[in-house]
Amino acid sequence: MKLRVGKCMVSTEVNGPGKRFVIWLQGCRFGCKGCYNPEFWDESGGTLMSVDDIMAQINSTDGIKGVAFTGGEPLLQSEALLQLVDQIKSSELTIVCYTGYLMSNILNDEIPYAKEFIEKIDILIDGLFNEQEKAPLLWRGSRNQRIHFLSERYKHLESLVLKEGTREVEIQIGSEGMNITGFFEMEMWNKLKEKMNKKHLI
Repeated sequence: MKLRVGKCMVSTEVNGPGKRFVIWLQGCRFGCKGCYNPEFWDESGGTLMSVDDIMAQINSTDGIKGVAFTGGEPLLQSEALLQLVDQIKSSELTIVCYTGYLMSNILNDEIPYAKEFIEKIDILIDGLFNEQEKAPLLWRGSRNQRIHFLSERYKHLESLVLKEGTREVEIQIGSEGMNITGFFEMEMWNKLKEKMNKKHLI
């Protein structure tokens, strides 16, 4: 089975606890105003990758605590994600997933295979990004989004993630260009890209 992937990169701390292999799943139907990643909306975009090929990349990445799924909307590909999650868990890595759906949508079986999927992960961050409620929060962009600790592994962090003023951003510059992850002001990102372009750094 294959997954449609928009991008992969390794990040530290900004997509869940610890260093993580982050997978942006391609395709989203929400179209949130102010979305950080509109390039991942197109369900025909990205690259089709087999579960085994993705797992090979994960296994070749040193020092990671786990994997984070974001997007796009990961739960649109829940059936294929189930296969990948089984392999990730067998490697004793933890799993974080972002979704625009609510936990209630999942528990009511409104998204195929999503209920089985969340039974195997450690943290679910749910809810649409709401530009009117954006705030400096750890691992999420707006106050309406909720962090669900689904295993015991990270429950000790619950009080930490409720605090405001802990927003983090990570910028990576390499042979494939400049990437940013975390939650940030789009105006800041656009100005930075403009300056980097003028200096021929990207």
